[in-house]
Amino acid sequence: MARTFPHFSRHTGPGSSRSATLAAALLATWLSGCTTVGPDYRPLKVSTPSQWNEAHGNFASADRERLQTWWQSFKDPVLDRLVEQALANNQDLGIAQARLQQARAERIQVAAELGPTVSAGGTAQALRSSKALDWPPGIGRSRTWRAGLDASWELDVFGGTRRAVEAADAGVDALADDRHAFQVSLLAELAADYAELRTAQARAAIVRDNIRYLIEGEQLTERALQRGLGTSAEVAQARAEREAVEAQPPVLEAEIARLSHSIGVLAGGFPGDWRATLIESAPTLLVAPALPLALPSEVIRQRPDLQADERRLASATALIGVAEAARFPHFTIPFNFGTTASLLHDLFSGASLAWSAGMEASQALYEGGRAKAGVTAAQAGAAEARLAYARDVRLALRDVEDALTTLNSERGRQASLAAAVADSQKALDRATRLYRNGLTAYLPVLTAQRAANQARDALAQSQGKEVSGAIALYKALGAGWQDDSDTDATVSSAPPGHHPVVETAAGL
Repeated sequence: MARTFPHFSRHTGPGSSRSATLAAALLATWLSGCTTVGPDYRPLKVSTPSQWNEAHGNFASADRERLQTWWQSFKDPVLDRLVEQALANNQDLGIAQARLQQARAERIQVAAELGPTVSAGGTAQALRSSKALDWPPGIGRSRTWRAGLDASWELDVFGGTRRAVEAADAGVDALADDRHAFQVSLLAELAADYAELRTAQARAAIVRDNIRYLIEGEQLTERALQRGLGTSAEVAQARAEREAVEAQPPVLEAEIARLSHSIGVLAGGFPGDWRATLIESAPTLLVAPALPLALPSEVIRQRPDLQADERRLASATALIGVAEAARFPHFTIPFNFGTTASLLHDLFSGASLAWSAGMEASQALYEGGRAKAGVTAAQAGAAEARLAYARDVRLALRDVEDALTTLNSERGRQASLAAAVADSQKALDRATRLYRNGLTAYLPVLTAQRAANQARDALAQSQGKEVSGAIALYKALGAGWQDDSDTDATVSSAPPGHHPVVETAAGL
């Protein structure tokens, strides 16, 4: 139940009208700037490790320009074209931009509550009252013409609306950072699929080479059998090996098709749009470039998903003030000014002028604890946002450590795999020569052939995983976005440098 103070109006001369209006404006200005309830947001202090546990090897400095266009480090023109198309045409990225524009418009709606609402209107009315009544006596026919302005201004005495604007500003910032974070993920997923496709193509080429060698080996066993130097069992072994390997290309071709479909959709097109281009272009494995590495504290500052978390915490903190302000009285200034006359030509005469102004106040006396529960809920929401931010900081640092682990692992494997490829090829050449000369059975040739191709396939997979690790590192560093805010963006009330204060520590 709300308690409403009476509305007073006073009709005096023009001088008194101006004085009363001026007094009301001064009172409104004073009341609206009285106080702002609720906590003021302060950027969090975040402790991070001073170094990475898995940072072994040489890494370049993580300059901002290089991180923004990291995919160009692979020097692959097809990948560059795919990224360009994805940034221009990806529907999910467009949805994120639309949500940002919606939030900006909603912020304007919230800020509009700080000012008065003014409306203009007019009425024309014809009336015939009953003459058969004793009371009130009828007057017969009448006409009424009216034109005027009506205004109402709810004063933000306790800062609830200002806190709502503060929350909306932080919400806009969070959605802008969400868009940047999605762009980071989009480009990383696109590059990762492209790298996997090139790896699958390289593996398919190895399988085709293997099939060709096995066909030659099968023909060699047949000739040896004809000369009496081989056996039918060796021919059957060679044929079985070839047939087993011939079952591998369909699996790899299906993987290549699946990845090409994914790339087509990520680029904003249909699944088959890029398949011909990807299949016709040379299936060259991507080579991981010299990689950048930022300090843990820098990662916290540059990852847009963490910036979005921090802005959501700022918004949740401001909403506490909104809930607090709902517990205090509400003050409203109604005002109307207009002319009323029975004859149209008298509508703008001095005698037809009328105005009224006043002050209204209301305070809920009993509402079942709703307002207090609103404050408690807002405080819990801020606590949740704070914990979510702390959790995501740790997950972000884990992403970097995991990417570094993958890179270290694959780089360590590749030296051994390259040596295995060279040695297994030597063993295959030797076993083949011995078999041609009738000095050994065909089984050593098969064994050497299988080992050589397994080593080549393992090396190709390791090189692909290294590239995937490099892409994962770029994503973990928050690379791949630019601050491309639209010119129609509303000016945020967040102060410059609102991001968290990052402190270096031994651990989190």
